[in-house]
Amino acid sequence: MRKKNILLLVFILSFFAFAFQYAWAYKIEHSGQSSGWVIIGDKFKAGARYIPEVSMIQEVTETESIDGEISLNASISDDSSDLNFYRWWARYGSEQMEIRVGLQKINFGPATILRSLRWFDRLDVRDPLELTDGVYGVLSRYYFLNNANFWLWGLYGNDDPKGLEIYRTDDHKLELGGRYQFPVPLGEMALTLHQRDIDADDWNRKRETSMSEGREYRYALDGSWDIIAGVWFEAFLSEIQISEDKTLWRRYLTIGSDYTFDFGPGIHLLGEHFFHRSKEDIGGEDNTSNVSALSVDFSIGILDSIRAIGYFNWEEKTTSTYFGLQRTYDNWIINLSFFSNSEDETGTYSGTGAQGLVTYNY
Repeated sequence: MRKKNILLLVFILSFFAFAFQYAWAYKIEHSGQSSGWVIIGDKFKAGARYIPEVSMIQEVTETESIDGEISLNASISDDSSDLNFYRWWARYGSEQMEIRVGLQKINFGPATILRSLRWFDRLDVRDPLELTDGVYGVLSRYYFLNNANFWLWGLYGNDDPKGLEIYRTDDHKLELGGRYQFPVPLGEMALTLHQRDIDADDWNRKRETSMSEGREYRYALDGSWDIIAGVWFEAFLSEIQISEDKTLWRRYLTIGSDYTFDFGPGIHLLGEHFFHRSKEDIGGEDNTSNVSALSVDFSIGILDSIRAIGYFNWEEKTTSTYFGLQRTYDNWIINLSFFSNSEDETGTYSGTGAQGLVTYNY
């Protein structure tokens, strides 16, 4: 067992011991999600997942509370089985601030499909379960009375690449970042910063170079407005310093808009465009990519909903499609989806096929 998981287990047991010591003041709840799926495509795949969750909360004063959550992710499929912590965190909260420590989800930004600010999660809008790995760290947020808010985080021990990252983070170094979100006329804007040290071994293995150390700095600006239609953007610059006089960079930009037409049940139309340009080698040529996405979703009665998403890659002149139907009961959700994507795409929606998914929430 890795040292990180040992420390994690000690933290959880300590948290539970503290909770049960004062059980008379705590509200403890148990919930969970069970799901099973079948994918028919180039290959037949089937699997099941169970995510049990225990949450607790204690009111300290009328305006302060301490709460926490522990959940596991147990999955089995044709060729593998896995059991990991999905979330574990404890949080102190008051009227204007909160501090959360542990394995948690951190995401932000107004974009939905083609997210330039997908820094710490890998949420896929096509996934009905909205599953994503968390990150180990501390997150604090302060809420001002004018609806502005300030985030500050420190991450440590996250071995695998997160979000849009290609290279691993040095898991012996601390990642630091922050975000300031503030109101503007008809909407809001935000500034976000982050820095991390790159794992030199992973960099050298993937690039066949001999970098001894490298550091990435991220700068982002985003905004959203409600002007008849909703409009938003996410702009992100990444600088990777591989020596005192050598810097590589990447630029990301997402622009989007959505509108709900007052027709029938209400048809929601959403479109986004993603632009990426990077310089991967000193003195080398720029790499660019442009992808557009269009989503349409609406309800059919009380129980059923439909969503269709189309992608177009302007450089490769390729298209990808997704079509999903969902029926929702009190505890049960039934999804049927059809997809056609590039074979280069990894994950559930690679290639062409259909998926049936049944989910039970309690």
